[in-house]
Amino acid sequence: MSGEEKKELEAESSELEYAFESVPDSAKKSLGSILVILTGYTISLSNFVSGATVGSKMPFKEAVAACALGNIMLIIVATLLGIIAFRTGLSTSVLARKALGARSSAILSFLLVISAVNWIAVNADTFSNLIKSTFGWWPIPVAITSILVVAIWAQSAIRGVKGLEIVSWLGVPCALVLTIVCAIAISVKTGYSTVFNFIPASDVQISFASGSTSFVGAWIFGCIVSPDVCRYAKKRNHVAFGAPIAVAVGLFGLEVIGIMTAQATNQSSFVEATAALGLGVLVFICAIFCVWTTQDNNIYSAGLALQNVMKDTPLEGKVKHAVLAVIIATAAAIFAAAGATKYLLPVVQTLSILLPPIPGLIIAEFYFVKKSKENKAINWVAIITWIIGTAVGYVALQNNFLIPAIVSMIVTFVLYIVLSKCLDGVVNKDL
Repeated sequence: MSGEEKKELEAESSELEYAFESVPDSAKKSLGSILVILTGYTISLSNFVSGATVGSKMPFKEAVAACALGNIMLIIVATLLGIIAFRTGLSTSVLARKALGARSSAILSFLLVISAVNWIAVNADTFSNLIKSTFGWWPIPVAITSILVVAIWAQSAIRGVKGLEIVSWLGVPCALVLTIVCAIAISVKTGYSTVFNFIPASDVQISFASGSTSFVGAWIFGCIVSPDVCRYAKKRNHVAFGAPIAVAVGLFGLEVIGIMTAQATNQSSFVEATAALGLGVLVFICAIFCVWTTQDNNIYSAGLALQNVMKDTPLEGKVKHAVLAVIIATAAAIFAAAGATKYLLPVVQTLSILLPPIPGLIIAEFYFVKKSKENKAINWVAIITWIIGTAVGYVALQNNFLIPAIVSMIVTFVLYIVLSKCLDGVVNKDL
């Protein structure tokens, strides 16, 4: 292959965001870039909201402990998946092909697309309502505002990982400023003794398991797609250092501030709580970038997942990333305009049951089974394990047992290793 042909091939791969191949060394990012992109992704207004919601229903120590446990689990998942991505240079969807098989991995990719579209739309709907409530003079209807907001978020996602990095350098400082200012405002307005001694009303209290589940369930999707960024790391320790820091700062840090803000003001709504602290306008300004850094990542990862859905079609997955990002953004904008928040609970509950087994499958395949199924259409061992893991997660959720997402993940992880050792020689003997 001539030098000119290599350049053309690399340019094509770049336009596809290396959807089906390892990221080349020439495209790898520094520790600073990986850290800021990962942290930018985890930083979201929803973290403050989740913290405030749980904080209003649990005493301070229990709420922080539930938050810490949930985030430790997320750190483990994000780091293990991130290291796999570093070693292979591959995205989540391609890694899933190794466990699920080529065609059946499209099922997961489709679920990832639905999950991303849902979260983008919900955040657009919520943010548009925040604009309307903050600025009473705002003349544009919420539905149209939602479409405009998604269009803005898509601008960085269309430009691939470079666009994500640029916006993250803006969003991370904004979130840190908001966190610090909230901490100071609590100290000045109410004092921390109010927070430390907070006891919620008995009729609204939730269990430790429910609190932990709330924190894990809100970000398990984000951990599953962490390979989409981690595959750009130059060194293994960039992931081993970057993923835990991103979760600790972007998730745990913001969620704890959300807990404290709610308990200091006795308000379950983060927006109302910060307004009570006199921070309404600042919250809105910081929220612009806090939301943007997360939703452009969701558009980006959904584009890669959609590429995998198209892999075994006549298109062969050779659609430019920018085109796919526009398709995802358009779908999210339409859903947002229809009032996505109204459908949040059933969609999130369904996805929180279906998605957690996937990290268990990918980690078990890479570290223990080590017999890639990407050349098979369907790996029935993985499909059966996925179904069982999903069923276990559903039962755990219905019975409020531990952290359902983690239970589902661990059961899937162990079962896939055992069944693969026992059945691969029969079901996958042609590999």
